[in-house]
Amino acid sequence: MKAKKKPVEKLSAVDLGIDLTPILETLKVTEPPQRVGGGKVENVDELVTKLKEAGITAV
Repeated sequence: MKAKKKPVEKLSAVDLGIDLTPILETLKVTEPPQRVGGGKVENVDELVTKLKEAGITAV
């Protein structure tokens, strides 16, 4: 139980030789673009048609 009574030594960054100056610089913060809502399709043919229109299908 001696560990409970032992004082905890607090060290600062200077005591440890650590440099706390920031390395990175924030240039600009912007909001992400708005997302486009999705849609539902009734059948596979409609899905294939929409994918072809979007240019997503392979072959």
